[in-house]
Order: sequence, then structure tokens, then C-alpha cells
Amino acid sequence: TVDADAFEAREALAERARALRRRARDAQALVLRDELRKMRKVLRALGHVTREGVIALKGRAACELNTADELVVGELLMEGVFQDLDAAVAVALLSCLCHTEKAKEGAPPLRGALQAAYEQLRAAATTVARACVAAGLPVDEVEYVDRFNPDLMEVLFQWTNGAKFVDLTKLTDAFEGTIIRVIRRLDELLRQLASAAFAVGNFELKAKFDDASAKIKRDIVFAASLYL
Repeated sequence: TVDADAFEAREALAERARALRRRARDAQALVLRDELRKMRKVLRALGHVTREGVIALKGRAACELNTADELVVGELLMEGVFQDLDAAVAVALLSCLCHTEKAKEGAPPLRGALQAAYEQLRAAATTVARACVAAGLPVDEVEYVDRFNPDLMEVLFQWTNGAKFVDLTKLTDAFEGTIIRVIRRLDELLRQLASAAFAVGNFELKAKFDDASAKIKRDIVFAASLYL
């Protein structure tokens, strides 16, 4: 009958749909397994895990980080970049990892200490990008390195050194809300870095990150309400 034929056709279509869904799940699992294998290769290349799959000291530090790119921050941390930076320059450098907007063309040049720190960040990002490319991950080295935005480095340098918030707005055309979000995100990153430094036994560096966090956590930026 017509009803029986329609029922059989519907059942056939339903079975075909189930088969396609199973194939899609299997294909996705293969893609995820392949991506996981490549990421493990990146972690081995960067020294986060050993060849035997054991988490190394750098990996333990990176486990404390999730506010910014943990691979790049891990490179900066374990290569000793922060060791020789004062709190203001360290905060300014970390702003590049928290300011997610695209960098504007024609920005004024950075002061010497900030430019030197920024170049170290770009070098660390290049190391990570090349490890990803070598592992077969779809990463564009130039785009990866350029995404770290230095536009608020001078702003955060001045803020850490005690500048008033109203004076920060004269240094950039970024919105006040953008500056506040970056500073708050920086405070979270600094606390995570303090935990990472503690995890690897670098108590001097932990104290530096704690001090930097205390210096930026003030005034209207951390008020319970901006209407106060």
C-alpha cells in the first residue's frame, strides 16, 4: 500500500541519517586524534613534556596559566625574560597578551625598555609558531606573531608607575572600557604567573608578580561600581 511504502521509505531515510551521523562522529574523532597528536608534538618540542609523556617543569608552570596564550607566556617565563624586568615593564609587556584588538597602524614608537621587551615577546611567539608549523598545525607564523598588540604598553607602564586613570586616556585613543578590561585581565594573569613562579620554585619572581598586581589594582578600575 501507499502508507506501507511511505513508512519503509521514511525508515530507510532515517537509517541513512543515522549512518551518516555515525560517519561524521568517526571522522570528527579522527580529526581530534590527529590534532591531539600534533599538539603533543608541539609540547614536546617546546619542552613542556618529555619524550615519555611526563610533564616537565615548563609544563607545570603552563598549567597555571589560562588567561593568555600559555605557550607564549610559558616561553617568556621559563626563558627568564621577566627576571630582569621591573614591575612596570613586565606589566606593559603582558598587556600585549591581554589586549586582543588588532594593532593600529602608525602607532608612536615605544620607549627603549618597552621596545626591547616587545621584541622578546615576538621572539617567543615566533618560537611557538614555528613549533606549531613543524608539527603540522594550521598556523600562520606572521599572523600568530602580529596578534600580540603593543598599543597599550605605554598606558600600562604609566598606570603601574602610579598615573591617574584620567591621564591614561590622553595616551591612547582606546576606549576607557577597553583599558579597564585589559587592566583587570592583567591582574588575573599576574596572579596566575605568581602561581606559576611558585610552582617552579622561583619565589623571587612570585614576589615580583605579586607586587605588580598590587600596583595595578587600584582606583576606579577595580571599583565595585563605576558609578561610585
